[in-house]
Amino acid sequence: MADLAKRITEVYWLRVRDTGLGQAQTKTARIELETSVAKCLDHFESTAPEEVARLERTLESYDRLRAAAGIERSLLEEPSRLLPGVLGHVQAVAEAALGALPALFGLLTSGIPYLVTRVVVRRPDMNSRRTLVRVVTFTAFYSGLVGLVAWRFSGQATLLLEVLLIPTGVFARGYAQRMRTIVAHLGNRTASWFKLGAVASVREAQSELVGSLDVLRNRYRAEALGLTPLPAHYRRRTTRAALARVTVIAALTAGAVLFINAYADRPVQGLPLGPSPWQATRRSDPAAAERELLRDARGVLLAAQQLDRMEAEVSAMIADFSRGERSLLTQADHDGIRALLLAYLDLRSALLKTVWLYRGDNTEAPVATDDPLEGRAFLTAYTAAVLLIEKAWWLYETFRDDPTTRAQLDRADLAWGIPPGTFSNLAASLTNQSVMAELRVALRRFESRQAAGTLPAGAPWGELATRARLSRPAVMGSLDGIGSRRLDRTFREMVRQLGDPAAEITPVVSMAVSRFRFKERPPHRGLISPEQLEDLRAELKPGDILIERRNWYISNSLLPGFWPHAALYMGSYEELRQLGVDTDPRAAPHMLELQGQNELGDDFAVLEAIGEGVIFTSFEQSVGEADAVAVLRPRLSEEALRDALSRALTHRGKEYDFDFDFETTDRLVCTELIFRAYDGILEIPEMRLIMGKPRIAASDYVRMWAEGLGSDTPQLELVGFLDFDERNGVAVEADAETLVETLERSRFTFAN
Repeated sequence: MADLAKRITEVYWLRVRDTGLGQAQTKTARIELETSVAKCLDHFESTAPEEVARLERTLESYDRLRAAAGIERSLLEEPSRLLPGVLGHVQAVAEAALGALPALFGLLTSGIPYLVTRVVVRRPDMNSRRTLVRVVTFTAFYSGLVGLVAWRFSGQATLLLEVLLIPTGVFARGYAQRMRTIVAHLGNRTASWFKLGAVASVREAQSELVGSLDVLRNRYRAEALGLTPLPAHYRRRTTRAALARVTVIAALTAGAVLFINAYADRPVQGLPLGPSPWQATRRSDPAAAERELLRDARGVLLAAQQLDRMEAEVSAMIADFSRGERSLLTQADHDGIRALLLAYLDLRSALLKTVWLYRGDNTEAPVATDDPLEGRAFLTAYTAAVLLIEKAWWLYETFRDDPTTRAQLDRADLAWGIPPGTFSNLAASLTNQSVMAELRVALRRFESRQAAGTLPAGAPWGELATRARLSRPAVMGSLDGIGSRRLDRTFREMVRQLGDPAAEITPVVSMAVSRFRFKERPPHRGLISPEQLEDLRAELKPGDILIERRNWYISNSLLPGFWPHAALYMGSYEELRQLGVDTDPRAAPHMLELQGQNELGDDFAVLEAIGEGVIFTSFEQSVGEADAVAVLRPRLSEEALRDALSRALTHRGKEYDFDFDFETTDRLVCTELIFRAYDGILEIPEMRLIMGKPRIAASDYVRMWAEGLGSDTPQLELVGFLDFDERNGVAVEADAETLVETLERSRFTFAN
């Protein structure tokens, strides 16, 4: 009877596990199940022996069918938690691949104490001390491993090891057990594909057997225990569980990879690579090397003065922004910020080059280390380095809790030649292990020479030493708390990387939405005829603002007002040359491209921000595909117009801003391009809140024109207006009164 109880337990175990039993409960629950089965059999052996006999026959039939089909018990009597069919193989590969890295780490760090513990506890005299042996073995091994890493590597590496030791060790053991289960099940499953009839028979016999056990279980509960029958069998959704398992493992593995990648040191941006040419000059021409060193030492002092003045300007600017006297929505304040940032980056590059030139000792020189030139080179490099640290630390401390400014400092600006990630690179340099290690060594060397009175004297060396001492508080601040700053940088970088997919998807979705049109009009896309297009073009001048509408696009319903798009008419190269735009250094790099043509052979004449970015397009493409257009001309002098057009050209090549953020200039939307060109030149009304943020819609430029109609000095004048006649499928010339009425029109085409 004991053997029968054990065998029935094996068959019925799958039913118990399907209810969601956890792995930790498995051993105890299985023993309890076997005990309960034995009691149930004993009860029916005395009250209904024919039921027990029938159960044995059913079990024997099931075993014969299973053996004939060549299917192991593990496939039928243990849960696999694998997806059905071929998907199970895909899941197995995913689990194996995603869990391999943390499992390998757990094996390397916990494998030895685990094996030692297993060997020791097998001894009969150690059974009672099993827990103590495990605690002592793992503690001793982990302590030694942590001590070794702390001795050879950084404190951050030690902290990371301490965090991962126990979780990865536990994971490695579970991973090994899971792989054994997967191999057993997939091997059986693959083989079973070629004997489907036999498998079906075995499954049918198994279901019959388990059903008989369910009946006896409920009878036993009622007859022997006086309990109510259990409800119908609940089967856990194994597909959901399998997907959840893969998702969790993938998330943990991806998180580990992201953490490791984000935690790694970043190279210092702007620091030259390769050997210093000054050391070669020092060996070949000491006099020239001394002149170069003196020049660069004075350059460091000049850079210090400029950086101190710049810090004061930034502090004043911060105060102005906090009082509301400045705004990121104005081009002048944007230019002021960019000018300061560019000046800082130029000074930073110069100081980094100085550090690179003079930080290394001349090991091949025949002179000793007390050579005056050696000491002066060290002092120059050290002062440049601590000056860099001081200003980077000030920027970090000032803006680390200001996400808006951090984002602004991280944005690239093509017009100014500012690269992306300025603030992030500064923060990374303050947590770079090699940089900070070199800084500690240099600080000790400087203070040792200062204490010994061996620092170079005289001008400009004494001034350099004084300036280096002023930077000491910032240096000490940057050396303290590196670990916490590094983790903060790591998690910020992880958040950024996690947000990258969404940032990549947003333009794709937005482009798809913007190109969806409810109604097409073959063979032409717009209602404006070629004749109307030519007549209108004859009236245009560079700088004219094109306000456009294309009917039946879904994007019209997402934008405020009747007019959804604005563009800037640039005209021909010859027209811009007559205005003197071609000689403006801001515009000159873009003039050659303006002389090009689109794929249809039409000359470029318009600058606009569309989904592809801020690009040149032809008049035929921009206005010729529209259904309605209004042309507004700023009333400006040639000098002001030249400034506006040159400024607009600096934005060519930037990406389209799918966030519609007017506080940034690294990416632009169509109406922001017009704003950036004319802000400070025209008196553009204050932005209104659109979807919770200050923005300008294309209709706002029409409203600006309309509000100036009764003025003696209007800023904009109407050059031409073609309205659509959707019913007849044409565009018609319309007057100023009709254009004013468009401000009240619905954005939805069908409503007009």
